[in-house]
Amino acid sequence: MLKIERQNIIEMELNKQGYVLVPAMSELFRCSEETVRRDLKEMESEGRLVRTHGGAYLVEKFDKSYPTNLRKSYYQRAKERMAHQALNYVKDNDVVMLDSSTTCLAIAEAFIKSGKSLTIITNSLLICSLCNESQSNINLICLGGEFRRRTTSFTNQHTVDMLRHYHADSCFISCPKLTREYGLSDNHLSEANVRACMLEQSEFKLLVADHTKFNSSANILFPGIEDLNVIMTDQKLDNEWETYAKTNDIIIEYCIE
Repeated sequence: MLKIERQNIIEMELNKQGYVLVPAMSELFRCSEETVRRDLKEMESEGRLVRTHGGAYLVEKFDKSYPTNLRKSYYQRAKERMAHQALNYVKDNDVVMLDSSTTCLAIAEAFIKSGKSLTIITNSLLICSLCNESQSNINLICLGGEFRRRTTSFTNQHTVDMLRHYHADSCFISCPKLTREYGLSDNHLSEANVRACMLEQSEFKLLVADHTKFNSSANILFPGIEDLNVIMTDQKLDNEWETYAKTNDIIIEYCIE
């Protein structure tokens, strides 16, 4: 297949679903993944897409968030390890808040498989669907609001107002980026407001984030990093993070393979 044909098909897939994955394109074209990466690099230089780990996506105006299905493909094994570790922080009859991250989707799946009786409060449609399809060990509270297809989540002032009716035993969040200087950050104001409110409305606060999210900042800052009880991640952090955590009485928990 000619390069121009491959790139036209890539563009069609991007327009249809908002993202492409390198392995899928490689299989479709019956070519090497390196060939697909070269195509994506050339298309990015022409402003036709944005490359990311393992694929590419179209940027929506004023929104740098990755599409949910693209995020689901990243660091799946790390997310599963961290989700399994998260079970140590919940007990029967706990009320737990989960954000719309794919990391929290993995955590919800671990909660369901554990058989623990939990109430899950979430703004994630994927988590709601997962709980709906599961056995009866999960009591589900689905937060309404404006639906964002890009993140498969409900996020607006109504969502925050609903959250303020609850006080959870714990919350698990996974924001896009965080730094010691600026704290927690997001790509979308409504998503940031929901995560900030979950932290405010929970007794025990856990951030679950893979190593790629540390030491860079997204554009929307929100408070709460100093109030975290636990930071859970998949790789060893630098000494500055260890010192920061100790100073702020935050436990860093590693889920290393």
